[in-house]
Amino acid sequence: MILKYALANAYQYGKADFKSVTSKVFSDPELRKKAKELIPEIKKAVETVNKMKKSEIEAKLKEIAPELMEKKKKDETKELPPLEGAKKGQVRLRLPPEPNGYLHIGHGLSFWLNNLYKEMYEGELVLKLEDTNPIGEKNEYYDAIIDDLKWLGIKPDKTFVISENLQKIEKGAEILIDTKKAYVCKCSSEAVKEARMKGEADPCRKHTKSENKELWRDMFAKKPYTLRWIGNPSDQNTVLRDPILYRVVDMVHPHTKVNHVCYPTYDLASAATDGMLEITHVLRSEEFLMRAPLHSAIIEALGMKAPRYVHFGRFAMDGSPTSKRKVKPLVEDKLVDGWDDPRLATIRGIRRRGILAKTIKDLAMASGPYRGKRIIDWKLLLGLNRKNLDPIAKRVFVIEEPKKFSLDGKEMKVKLKNHPSEDLGERTLELKSFIYLEKKDVEARKMRLKGAYNIEIKKDTAKEIEGGLIRPIVQWISSHDECEIWRSQKLFTNNTVNKIRKTKAVCEKRDWKAGEFVQMERIGFARVDSTKPLRLIYVSD
Repeated sequence: MILKYALANAYQYGKADFKSVTSKVFSDPELRKKAKELIPEIKKAVETVNKMKKSEIEAKLKEIAPELMEKKKKDETKELPPLEGAKKGQVRLRLPPEPNGYLHIGHGLSFWLNNLYKEMYEGELVLKLEDTNPIGEKNEYYDAIIDDLKWLGIKPDKTFVISENLQKIEKGAEILIDTKKAYVCKCSSEAVKEARMKGEADPCRKHTKSENKELWRDMFAKKPYTLRWIGNPSDQNTVLRDPILYRVVDMVHPHTKVNHVCYPTYDLASAATDGMLEITHVLRSEEFLMRAPLHSAIIEALGMKAPRYVHFGRFAMDGSPTSKRKVKPLVEDKLVDGWDDPRLATIRGIRRRGILAKTIKDLAMASGPYRGKRIIDWKLLLGLNRKNLDPIAKRVFVIEEPKKFSLDGKEMKVKLKNHPSEDLGERTLELKSFIYLEKKDVEARKMRLKGAYNIEIKKDTAKEIEGGLIRPIVQWISSHDECEIWRSQKLFTNNTVNKIRKTKAVCEKRDWKAGEFVQMERIGFARVDSTKPLRLIYVSD
């Protein structure tokens, strides 16, 4: 039983994980009673399976528990639920980021859901930059969004920047005034807020169409008025209580380099442009659920067809805030190493941490567009990532607690495979007059240098000895580089900031490339963060 669970775990994720296998074994109450005697057996089974080739794992699992292979096949063929009213070739979706900060994992999952549906229906995907608040937008964020999308592997069919189309939205606002769907309000923001809370009608609703037109022109002369939708002041859905559609912001827009004076709010800008772009389906998080009736009403009032709305649970990371409002002060106060700190859930942070874009896609497919807030656990994310990482990560020797010995034995060149089962080529290591060994390995006194010969430790010397294969088989390093390994976890535990743990290590001499993935033998997967100095960011075991 233990072996089959270890094989199934390796088959599913590329490598057997001791904790996962233990959890599966002890799901049986009877076996939990034998925990003390079974733990060593589980450990041994995991070690045995992790030495097997991929083909060997598949063959053995097929022999002893083929039903566990079916589970993987079922997972791999998982499909998203259909979109209501969707027809192949007639679906158009959009990605609506605001360039007022860096994207986070929630954006990545939402964007991949949209992209998966685009592929499913052979439709179109529009990148719609919702940049109607000149106070918060910055040019660096426009570039960052494009860069993050490229990394995610998402290629929009069209890019639409709202600030470049403000005149069209202004004309839409004038249509709403002409058709008595909107009015200009002269009340203070405090008065508006109080009336909306009480569910009371605003006295400015009584303005005639000609008065509204004149007041609308006054807004562009910098009069501090607002344009408001004529809704129901006492509606149970407070969003429909005469929401603001336009406001005065006397400021040059960073993208257009023009002071437009009046800027549309999210509700008008998002809804109107969805109509202009003929978006058929809007996929977004539940926080926008109450806005759907308003957006549909605005689009239809402008003579356009409203899309169908699909609302799913918001994605959040356990212990790592995604809100720009929460992350920004952490960056400014230098509690984190910038927006790409590997403890953050920003796209740049998880990318630096070593999460692959395919993992985000896989998680989006597994999560689907379902309701209810989803808290993503780092262990789940790293487990999915390990499966994608294992086939592409070259194996390397890295020693964290090195002990140096003179070598009394043959100096030679040793060829080793870069991967135990994938065709990733070979590497050549030089065995010279000295070697570094891991401190805990030295306790065995006699061992075999991987790919070379047996040795015995005598004081400060490693002496070559004859005989058959001796265990343990250990990693070793002669020609070496020095590196630093960064280990990080989620940013917060009970409101306490978890610091990045940095350790010095010795690693084999090779042509290190920034951004590549390796598996540090006996330690775990890592991403090369920089080569000068050489820094490896630990991903997972």
